[in-house]
Amino acid sequence: MDYFGQLLANGLVLGAIYALTAVAFTLVYGVVRLVNFAFGELFMLGAFLTASLMLPEVRLIGVAVPMPGFSLPVAAAGAIALTALLGVLVDRIAYRPLRNAPRLAPLITSIAVSVVLQSLAQTIWGAEELRFPEFHLATLPPVVLFDSIYLSVMDLVVMATALAAMLGLSAFIARSSLGRAMRASAEDQMAATLVGIPVNRVVAAAFAIGSGFAALAGLLYAQTYGFAHSGMGFLPGLKALTAAVLGGIGSIPGAALGGLILGLVEALGAGYLPNGTAWKDAISFVLLVGLLYLRPQGLLGKPELNSAGRGSLLGGASDFGAVWLRAAFATFDGWLARAAAGGPRAALALLAFALLLGALVPSDYWLRILTMVVVYGMLASGLNVIVGFAGLLDLGFVAFWAVGSYLTSILFVLLLKDQFGVAPADIWWLLYLNLPLAGLVAAGFAVILGTPTLRLRGDYLAIMTLGFGEIVRVVAINWMDLTNGPMGIRGIPAPNLFGIALGSPRAQFFFALALAVLVVFAIARLVRSYVGRAWVAIREDEEAAEAMGVPTARYKLYAYAASGFVGGFVGVFYAHSQQYISPLNFSLFENILLLMLVVLGGLGTFVGPFVGALIWIVFLQLALDLPFVQAYPETRFALLGVVLVVLMVFRPQGLAASARVALTMSGARSKEAA
Repeated sequence: MDYFGQLLANGLVLGAIYALTAVAFTLVYGVVRLVNFAFGELFMLGAFLTASLMLPEVRLIGVAVPMPGFSLPVAAAGAIALTALLGVLVDRIAYRPLRNAPRLAPLITSIAVSVVLQSLAQTIWGAEELRFPEFHLATLPPVVLFDSIYLSVMDLVVMATALAAMLGLSAFIARSSLGRAMRASAEDQMAATLVGIPVNRVVAAAFAIGSGFAALAGLLYAQTYGFAHSGMGFLPGLKALTAAVLGGIGSIPGAALGGLILGLVEALGAGYLPNGTAWKDAISFVLLVGLLYLRPQGLLGKPELNSAGRGSLLGGASDFGAVWLRAAFATFDGWLARAAAGGPRAALALLAFALLLGALVPSDYWLRILTMVVVYGMLASGLNVIVGFAGLLDLGFVAFWAVGSYLTSILFVLLLKDQFGVAPADIWWLLYLNLPLAGLVAAGFAVILGTPTLRLRGDYLAIMTLGFGEIVRVVAINWMDLTNGPMGIRGIPAPNLFGIALGSPRAQFFFALALAVLVVFAIARLVRSYVGRAWVAIREDEEAAEAMGVPTARYKLYAYAASGFVGGFVGVFYAHSQQYISPLNFSLFENILLLMLVVLGGLGTFVGPFVGALIWIVFLQLALDLPFVQAYPETRFALLGVVLVVLMVFRPQGLAASARVALTMSGARSKEAA
């Protein structure tokens, strides 16, 4: 009983921190329907700013800077105010221009802002942990409850602060004029505008309060664990989002309840399950997936929030930008449309150019870079099937990629080589069997994971698939006997053909190019079939597609299967080209990166994923020639994040959107499907 009580107390402390950040997510979501991934970085900035203001001196960008050395309450107040101001600034620059944009543009922008903030924090404070100064209350002896449960004074301060903050916010929303304006804006922004409510100011206030709550949670977390780090906001941010969804995103009491439940489940799971500490992250996401399946809107959420909204996931051109910028895009669109009209001839011309490039590039370094462009282009093409053509926002695609990579690695290395002593060179042909086999296994896995998501729409669908992806990553880390855990699998043989090693960068580039031709050809044939037309109908308006007689559940599963097949297929080549894989290769960041590549190039196009991959990977390499980037390499991610934000504001449909295939449903074929 004493052990249970101590775990319960620990869970309440952790749950209080999750609840504060969950309130930040749910407050902004309730007003503008935006899952702001940047709250994880605002969480981190709250910790860094508080620690910096408390210390007498801090190294910023490598230079020792004198600091005021405030006490914790004063430093915390300053950090919360600065973070709230930053939240308003981000809303004004990045989010406000996208109020009426297609649904995916604000989400991608929040991811880009997250990348920018994390990269800048690493540039300013460095990659090492910053020790959080000890507050004098932390030196007091712990409080003992029931003669067996120990809580530090700061643990009590954390819980009391979280409780006071959430009660204060609830009273503010319920009784103040600004709180009533927030509720009105959350119900109907157009109606709120018509009755004289300044909606933009209300949204800015929501961002300020939400950012302040994220900063408060971050500084309490850093004080509890004793450090601040540029990557510290990522996982707590995901947990807070999970808590918000558990409680019902958009409901402040639900966010508080979800945070407490999540904290308690993690603490009890870590304490009672075998190797529970290692599996506690998976426990959180299993809880998320289970609850979303049983009650999609969460414990206290509104059922109507489980909606994708009408209209395309990523629509037409933006009205923002100077006349010359719009004219330049119009010229580019005209050229691209003419090239796309060439059909097979244009595709063959692109292939000939790629072959010529692979033959003439003299540098092995750049050949490796181009190979990664092709690999990421193929992976993004697989994600494009489900996001760009079917309109289903999937944040778990990385799981299918992991299935293919691990399947071939386990067979070649852990099973045949290590267990049976078979030399990889003697079974070179197994690679070519593994390509379709891994695709089929990943496709089956995708259908299994996709089936529970059929009841979900929009952001809830994205969050559930995110949970699946994270579960697969945690399993890969902790199932040591199967995956070799965090150490990964080494010694994966390079591709081989009839005893001829294809290990040179040039050979691997041509191998990747041949696979890319197969992938794009298969996707193009599928998309131009009735199946692809059904996907596009679902993407544009699912309710209308159902009214036309399209069995949407079946075609969604087809999209999952096709996307999973591509992920598993490409994962095999990825493992053999890298010759080493680990769970770090298949993180949520990689999934987000692939989504960014699809959006950057253009959703629903065949060439867009490769355009996005080319811009992303080549930019990261060329940016290293800039003197400032050479001194601070992480700033290249910040620069690319800024480019992506600008693109979402001025060109949300993507660079190659004019190459999007126009597909329509045939009335006769629709009747057949019915």
